[in-house]
Amino acid sequence: MTKPSLESFLHDVRDHELTINLDQGVFRDITVKSPNSSHFYYNITTRSGYLIITGDMGCFVFRRLTDMFNFFRPEREGYPINPSYWAEKLEAGEFEKYSPDVARAALNQEFENWKEDTDFDEEAIAEEKNELDNIDTDDYYEFMEAVRNWTPNADGVQLADFWEHNLNEYTYHYIWCLYAITHAIKLYDAVKEPSHG
Repeated sequence: MTKPSLESFLHDVRDHELTINLDQGVFRDITVKSPNSSHFYYNITTRSGYLIITGDMGCFVFRRLTDMFNFFRPEREGYPINPSYWAEKLEAGEFEKYSPDVARAALNQEFENWKEDTDFDEEAIAEEKNELDNIDTDDYYEFMEAVRNWTPNADGVQLADFWEHNLNEYTYHYIWCLYAITHAIKLYDAVKEPSHG
């Protein structure tokens, strides 16, 4: 699955404007949307210790600092996001899901690790790879069942440690919303304290 890039996100929100609905210390409610459409709109609400983003791309609730704008405010130019660290602060929202591409890459990595340590001839290595490639499904449960039932050839690829792999990837909506949060804070700072912009 492709992930939104900063460029694609900025294209999605190119006509959006900031509306400050509430601004009382750490209690904020802001909307970022196009004046003529609700396409790709989003709303950010903060209270002490929480930031909630809702809108066209889903809902996520984060918890960390008293002022969550300080937590997400970019420390350098651009829109740097930190998906893994920020996911640790997520209270609600689906930030990752099973990826057949990640699962296939993990199987290929197991094969490459085995191949480096084997003295099989090229034909036997190709046969082992072919058998491993037969584990091919987009369904998580079918994939895991196939790995669980894997019976290697004598001294063939072992999948006993396969369970250590994370077979998930960040969702499109999660990454998009991270860009949206940093974008909203930049817009907010430009209005409140132009020197931040």
